[in-house]
Amino acid sequence: MSSPRKIFGAVLSIILIAVAFAANVPAVSAYQPRTGDSFNCSQTITVNNGQGSYSGYTDQTQTYETERVNSVSGGDVHAFYSYSYEYSNNQGGSSSNSSSGNFVWSSGNYTYVSGTDNQVGYSKPTYVWFAMNSSLAVGETFYILNTQFSVLSKNYTIRLPTTNNTYVQTIETKGTGLYQRSDDYGLFTASYTWYAYFDPSSGYIVGYNYVEQDNGQYQMQPGSFTYTDTLYVTSTSYRLAYTTAPPANASTDLSGLAPILIALAVFLVIIVLIVYVVIRGRRRKTLPKHPYTPYTSPPAPSPTPWESRVDLGSKPPQEVVIRDVAKVNCKYCGTLIPTTADTCPYCGGPRR
Repeated sequence: MSSPRKIFGAVLSIILIAVAFAANVPAVSAYQPRTGDSFNCSQTITVNNGQGSYSGYTDQTQTYETERVNSVSGGDVHAFYSYSYEYSNNQGGSSSNSSSGNFVWSSGNYTYVSGTDNQVGYSKPTYVWFAMNSSLAVGETFYILNTQFSVLSKNYTIRLPTTNNTYVQTIETKGTGLYQRSDDYGLFTASYTWYAYFDPSSGYIVGYNYVEQDNGQYQMQPGSFTYTDTLYVTSTSYRLAYTTAPPANASTDLSGLAPILIALAVFLVIIVLIVYVVIRGRRRKTLPKHPYTPYTSPPAPSPTPWESRVDLGSKPPQEVVIRDVAKVNCKYCGTLIPTTADTCPYCGGPRR
């Protein structure tokens, strides 16, 4: 068997190889925007689930938008936006409008540098909503508008309802927040959960799902409603990572677990080696077993009852006196023999 020193050396080598492997995984650099990058998207905003002052109320806003990169100068991305929307509610109200213009954003920190793309429902955003650093690892954070997001998965499959229900691989992210709404809807405390999905190669938006719950009052009357906002791209200048539908209840990503899995594998190898060494050591110290002697039962008793061979009769037993006889050593073989014997009963030699 190998010595403990050799085993320790082998385990150490495995650990060093695993660490070197993890350290030498090439880092993915962030995508650099290019002139001509563009996407079209469809956005649907819905207000429903009203209670109190909003009981029975619903409305919907449908928006179609285009974003395009006109030029890139260093880290500044000169872009163009254009959108149109239609609004209607269940009380007969409706409106429509459109907007377009130019703005500049930074590919270094993903913030608006000059102007914005005038998204419906957002005021004075700082960070862009349509792009992220695709090199971020699972668990790292970044911002969309004024909300902090965390990367949940680098390989998450979503269904695109705007492209014949095709499936694409994305970066899954999540943000949550709380703010005070004071607008045409009234005065409400709004809490929201926001899932956003980005293209793994370019970092551009693929879609998002925003759900907000509002509780407060409208015209001094208490009420509540749910505000949802979903967006998906309808076409892109860059190639999306199309894939097949994921299996039911399947895990979507293990990329963030790679270091943990490596450490677990090394730990298991160490445990197996320790157990092996302990077992071998115990086997060496074990005493040899005695040869097995099969058990034999004692002989069965005689079917004839034991009978005494002494007949006492009607008289008491006579006293028997045993007399000791002196003995001497045979001069030929050394055996003790009675002095009354003429020859040695063992070797036959004469006593005298």
